[in-house]
Amino acid sequence: MTGKRESGAFWHHTTVVLQADIYRQALERGIDISDACNRALAGLTGSEYHPQREDVPAPPPVIIARNGASPQSPGETKKVPARKLPPVINADDPAAPVRVVQAKAPVKNVPPETPVPAPAPEEAPPTLPAATTKKTAVPKGAPASAKKKSPKDALKTFFAAKIVRTDEAGDVVDKDELYELFARFCREHRITPVPERKKVTIALKNQFALTEKVVNGTPSWTGIRLK
Repeated sequence: MTGKRESGAFWHHTTVVLQADIYRQALERGIDISDACNRALAGLTGSEYHPQREDVPAPPPVIIARNGASPQSPGETKKVPARKLPPVINADDPAAPVRVVQAKAPVKNVPPETPVPAPAPEEAPPTLPAATTKKTAVPKGAPASAKKKSPKDALKTFFAAKIVRTDEAGDVVDKDELYELFARFCREHRITPVPERKKVTIALKNQFALTEKVVNGTPSWTGIRLK
């Protein structure tokens, strides 16, 4: 609504969207929102501002609330509405017709979701009798987790654990001493039967490419030493 004052100024009532916390603090401090807005716009546009007379009440400010929310004054306890309020539509908004159509559109009934039955708990495996869980005794002095090795792999394990290859002609090991160490290694690791000396000699020549020679009258392996 437009009216003319005796000062020659025209007044136009319009809607101003205010930030909620700014509006609340303005009310708490007693600030005249209409006067503050006019002064700010006059300064921006370079216009002359004539304040309203005190005997003419200023229209209350209009607050645009979010859809479904009711306006609330400062200090008022927030109330939960019994039903959802219709959204506030701004007529100056170009998208207002679309929002009106959406607000009037009927809400489709969505069938409730069928609860999925919980899976049946798995049955615990039957407990075996104590007699069936008897552990095999481990010989004293043998490693608890040691597995019985075959004679075929015994020489390979012994070579990796007890011998260092140097390929130096000056490094020699007595053949009899090496076989005795190997036989003791087999007994300690429960490798039975202990491979024969002849088979060990052939394996050291063919698989490990060791060379032998007589040193001071003693048959020896060259290019290796004991760890």
